[in-house]
Amino acid sequence: MLLVLDQHLDLDELSGLLDGQSDTTTLVCCSDGVYLAHHIAQQWPHITCFALTADCESRGIDAPQTLSHSEWVALSFQHKQWISLAP
Repeated sequence: MLLVLDQHLDLDELSGLLDGQSDTTTLVCCSDGVYLAHHIAQQWPHITCFALTADCESRGIDAPQTLSHSEWVALSFQHKQWISLAP
């Protein structure tokens, strides 16, 4: 399953959304969601977490794993289900 996080959430909201996700879950952080990529990688190491490179660069942050727009398109073809996370 591919999850998309495009906003900053507080840690309780984030825990509620990510606790119990399986190791086949892939998360793409975009827009303000990139601010959470490092925390997600540490707290939920079994979830594959990417942050969009362009969004990280525009905000001046580093993320453990980044993804270009074209890589995101390729990744989307590997996942039949997408869910956009919102509180």
